[in-house]
Amino acid sequence: MSQTGWIVVAVLMGAVVIGAALILRRDRYIKSLRDRGWTFEGSPGFDAVARLANPPFGLGFRRDPDDQITGVTSSYRPFQVIEYGAENWKGWVGMVTLSRRLPELWIMDGNTRPRYGVEAARVPSPAQLGEGWQIGALDPEYAGEVLSPQVCAQLVAMAGTHSGLNLGIDGDQLVVLDPPRKDPERLAAWIEQLAAVAAAIDATPLDRWVQLERPSQLSFYHHPDWHWIGEDDSLLQTTPATRSGHDHTTSEVIRGRDGDGPPFVAFTHEWKTTRTESYTDSEGRSQTRTVTDSHSEHLLGFQLPVTMPPLKVGRRGIGRGITFESGAFNSQFAVRAEDTKYAYDVIHPRQMEYLMADPPAPFEIAGGWAWFETTEHSQDSISHSSRFLRGFLARVPRFVWRNLGLPDSPYPPLDQPAQH
Repeated sequence: MSQTGWIVVAVLMGAVVIGAALILRRDRYIKSLRDRGWTFEGSPGFDAVARLANPPFGLGFRRDPDDQITGVTSSYRPFQVIEYGAENWKGWVGMVTLSRRLPELWIMDGNTRPRYGVEAARVPSPAQLGEGWQIGALDPEYAGEVLSPQVCAQLVAMAGTHSGLNLGIDGDQLVVLDPPRKDPERLAAWIEQLAAVAAAIDATPLDRWVQLERPSQLSFYHHPDWHWIGEDDSLLQTTPATRSGHDHTTSEVIRGRDGDGPPFVAFTHEWKTTRTESYTDSEGRSQTRTVTDSHSEHLLGFQLPVTMPPLKVGRRGIGRGITFESGAFNSQFAVRAEDTKYAYDVIHPRQMEYLMADPPAPFEIAGGWAWFETTEHSQDSISHSSRFLRGFLARVPRFVWRNLGLPDSPYPPLDQPAQH
């Protein structure tokens, strides 16, 4: 065998030895966890994180739970330590169960950076915590009530042994990033400290802040009525998805609504097409071959409360569309409709101002749906279109809704009291 061959053999043998050592190390680690009465799951399902909606959970469409450790503390409080990955974060998270579902609250010591995606405002830190702590909440009064002297004392004690404390309340879970999961003995002590913080929160009178139980399904941060479906190929028969080609599939299907706005469905559609192309081979002969191309498109549609006449609103292109009294609007938008008077009724001056203030993706009202031409399938694009359409429909005059068969506008104005 040549020298190169021996080198290859040596590298392969080294890789085998390293791989075997890692497997043995993992097996010993798992055994040490089970010896404590804990459960280890290498491939947990989505139900492991379905109750969680605050960052890093509840953001984006990639949800990837991995190794999971579960058990109960010495005070019989359930806990979970899990590896989790999303679009903008990957790491380990530890949590214990609270006795009540509470609003979000973020508590970080001075050595911690805020979590990605958190929208809560910073509120004053209690004097009992000392300097350097960062507190975030949607309601400062709620934060003040949670952070009782007893809770603050437990937080200071935990931060004293585990620097970089990044803690949050997510429903009935007290969640902390980066638990010391590599050392089972240290992890056990860490969980007991976290349970002590949870016990102090449970002992604090917070009943007026208790939230209703949510369905156990994957949801989205600050969008409690959005739900992850995953796949639903039946949508290809009921939506304006591309029909040509073959091997049609759906992915990242989301259903939901925002407040009293119209319900939506959003998903990615992928398919393939096959074509024949000619080419010249190495001997100069003409040949043909079959080429398969992959395609994808993003669909976002909102179900309307009544069938509405066709109306399409897009950016100004080659076609001018219907001319309106605003030159500024005409230079930005092209509106098309079968009934010009109906278009004038819906796109009135106040509606034009709304469209120009925050231009939406092009959209088309067709029958009982409004479909947006989105260039990306993302939480932000869905949220923006949802907010826009709710405001757009709120500005449709009452007499238009009545002409469509409704007794009144189904979407009261958001920026002023409802009309009577």
